[in-house]
Amino acid sequence: MERQAWRRTEVEAVAVPGRSHEEEIVIIGIGDPRRRDDALGLFIVEELAAQPIAENVRLISGGTDEFDLVTELASVQRAIILAAIQLGEEPGTVHCLSPADAEARADYISCPGEMALIDAIELSSMPAGSEVLVVGIEPAEIVPGQTLHPRVEASVAEAAQLAHELATGQREWRFFARGDFV
Repeated sequence: MERQAWRRTEVEAVAVPGRSHEEEIVIIGIGDPRRRDDALGLFIVEELAAQPIAENVRLISGGTDEFDLVTELASVQRAIILAAIQLGEEPGTVHCLSPADAEARADYISCPGEMALIDAIELSSMPAGSEVLVVGIEPAEIVPGQTLHPRVEASVAEAAQLAHELATGQREWRFFARGDFV
């Protein structure tokens, strides 16, 4: 599948009417599209854009260039970051972690540009603080290339479904935020 050069863009999604009264949730896909599986977050947000989603959910494809994650996170109460996240599991394993859990356990997490993801989340949480979850997929290869490894490509729809369920309240946010749900 041919992919475009990624930049920060708001992704048009099919809106589901009647949910605009709820708090805004932003779902942000991050990663470097030139480094194969590092671009997982971008592929997941693209998958989400093809599905109907509540009006209070905003999708952003962040990529790595000229993207201010701190500003985006500081502007909402809840955010879901989509990324490649390496915990030493089988490639294609879908993860959902709190930022603290991700920082403690991850060997690798996609970066939104020059700043590490965890640093951006910590900066954005001052003073009010957004609730943030990281939904990601265990990468197979972080090497030059513009396509996903087949073992992880098969998990993109599963990760998108998890992010959608979290954003729409079909899954309990609090379980993931505390690390109680695997």
